[in-house]
Amino acid sequence: MRIILIIVFGFISHISFGQCTVQGEIPNPTVPCNECITLSANGFGENVAAFVENFNSGQPVGWQFTQNVTIAANTCATPSPDGSPFMWMGSSSPAPRTMATLGLDVSAGGTVCFEMRYAIQQQNAPCEGPDLGDEGVTLQYSIDNGASWVTINYWPPLNGGDWPNAMSVWNQYCENIPPAAQTTNTMFRWTQLEATSESYDHWGMDNVEITLASPDYTMTWLHDGYSYGQGNYSGDNPAQVCPEGDTIFVIEMTDGTNFCYDTVEVFVDFPEITNLNPTNPFCGGINGEIEVSASGGSTDYQYSIDNGQNFQSSSVFTDLDSLTYQIILMDANNCADTSSITLTGVDSLFLFDLITENTSCGEDNGQINFSGVGGTPSYQYSIDNGTSYSPSSLHTDLSPGTYQLIVLDNAGCADSSNLVISPSSNPVIDSLNVTVDFCDLSNGTLNSYASLGILPYTYSILQGTDTLMLNMNGSFDNLGSGSYELYVTDSANCFTSSPFVIDQTPAPVVELPDTSLCNLSFAVSNVESYTGSLWSASSSNILFDNNTSMNPSFIATEPGEYTISFEDTLCEVEESFQIIFIPDPFTEIRDTMLCEGELYSLQATIQPQNISYLWNNGSSETFININQTDYYLVTVSNSCGEYMDTAHIVFFDCDLHAPNVFTPNSDGINDFFELIDYQGIKTFQCYIYNRWGNLMIDYDQPDFQWDGKNLKGNDAEDGVYFYIIQAVTNGGKEINKHGKVHLLRND
Repeated sequence: MRIILIIVFGFISHISFGQCTVQGEIPNPTVPCNECITLSANGFGENVAAFVENFNSGQPVGWQFTQNVTIAANTCATPSPDGSPFMWMGSSSPAPRTMATLGLDVSAGGTVCFEMRYAIQQQNAPCEGPDLGDEGVTLQYSIDNGASWVTINYWPPLNGGDWPNAMSVWNQYCENIPPAAQTTNTMFRWTQLEATSESYDHWGMDNVEITLASPDYTMTWLHDGYSYGQGNYSGDNPAQVCPEGDTIFVIEMTDGTNFCYDTVEVFVDFPEITNLNPTNPFCGGINGEIEVSASGGSTDYQYSIDNGQNFQSSSVFTDLDSLTYQIILMDANNCADTSSITLTGVDSLFLFDLITENTSCGEDNGQINFSGVGGTPSYQYSIDNGTSYSPSSLHTDLSPGTYQLIVLDNAGCADSSNLVISPSSNPVIDSLNVTVDFCDLSNGTLNSYASLGILPYTYSILQGTDTLMLNMNGSFDNLGSGSYELYVTDSANCFTSSPFVIDQTPAPVVELPDTSLCNLSFAVSNVESYTGSLWSASSSNILFDNNTSMNPSFIATEPGEYTISFEDTLCEVEESFQIIFIPDPFTEIRDTMLCEGELYSLQATIQPQNISYLWNNGSSETFININQTDYYLVTVSNSCGEYMDTAHIVFFDCDLHAPNVFTPNSDGINDFFELIDYQGIKTFQCYIYNRWGNLMIDYDQPDFQWDGKNLKGNDAEDGVYFYIIQAVTNGGKEINKHGKVHLLRND
């Protein structure tokens, strides 16, 4: 609480006010039990006003500024708190917008108080308010006649300048004059350094008061008489207070005439047990619990349940019996709280009155019945170790085996026991071994084996309601395909049964007609074999892709007639068919160069699959006789299609040409003397002589090659040799040639 006593009020600078303000302070209003706290105080004794401006005269005085401001009582339809005229920085004031006082003597310290309001964002000028963070107003001081300025405080726009926000309504702001500003010539200014333009970011101010502090006041704490001394207006009381309960402390400030007071209330925080959460003992055990919840005081609590003989840090007490317990809570400062609670339990639960019936005749018809007593009714019963529960204690249609019984009460308490239901002597079919009915011959079999029950057994096979077979050993033959039921009956007339099926493997279905084909491949189809297939051929020219496949494919390496055979490997069924692979027609005629005057028989290649021949001159023979240069075409055909071939036959003036030099030095280049062209020659004779007329060698074929050796096989000397050639062409033309040839080995 703050009490301010005002003695005098003035209207102009340096008028005495004679008032004070004091405020007591503590770090925290709450102190834990058995702890102390420091009291602090701040005061202000006002004496005179160094500067007062309420703008009521219409023309500000005592300022250094050149702004064009508006002074009126209702600018932007928002009057000042006292309804008098105020200053408004509107659209006539460009940024930076500044109002600065003249130099003032504030060496005694004091406060700067003023009223201020920002316009609202997005209103029309001159009522458009600041919105950006740097468009607010700053309070600054200067102690060097305005050469430099130091910021006291800055008020940024709130909520982006939008309504509502605290800066868009009139408020009073007071700031202590900083010690560095307390000189005999200090200027103060209110400045807006940033604004979008003259039409934006407007604000107003009123009732500016710069008040000086008085040095004549003394502050005193009344509970212990501690005084800060005259003129000292802040600090701590060196003597801490250690209250045992909630206490109010009073600070007084006076100059002998004027008095100000403030109170500080200290609340003592004691540890407190806020809740005791009990879990009563259950199932007749010593398993109760108490969980303590606490608050207040100094933490790091300790807890006791045995009247303080022992303490623990855990807030949970376990393994408790049905008793009344006194709980003690102790905090770190040895402050305590107590509370009591009573735990109540119930009797133990027991399983009793157990009745069992074993199975009979191999059926799952055993029974278990049992009850519970004690605990907390009602009860639930389980025979599968708690996997499932039933409210009924009777369990029927049980199979042989071990059962884990549990009775469970309403509090979750349980008792258990194990029990065995024994099997009965009903016969059991151990195995059924069947074979397939192959090839539709009703040759399926069944071999069955049974155990348990009372010997001897009777085995019977039923199909529907008809009994087909009956014996004492369980083996049956000559069964056709189908579904059956096997019954095994022991001497006590207990029986069991099992279905079985004799599967069928039908005889193969084979359709293999004789076939003729124009290509060398064939894919078998329409064969259905269920017991295995084996294919073979009359010749190794037939190659199967898989000769055990039901419908294989095969190729022939050459045309011909073949026998293809099929065999069912189990049903012993054999079939075969004939297949003829007809080759495609084929022939060939070759390009040939012939001598003029020659009659040539152009023969087409004869193949056995060719049925007909047709030449482009209309002949249907396998050959034609020709003596003219031309392109000749022959077409052969059979049932698989046609084939054509062409040949270019050229008749020309045949002649012989020999080179004039050769080098038989075995370098692979021009090593022989030989004719350059020698086609169409019927008879031929060539003689080679040295320069003395001696015969070196002779040839009777035009494709000769002289390697530069004589008749004895010796190398002839380098030099010039003479040759004579006499020949007759196939057309009857005589050719006589002679000339010289140079033999060079060293070049």
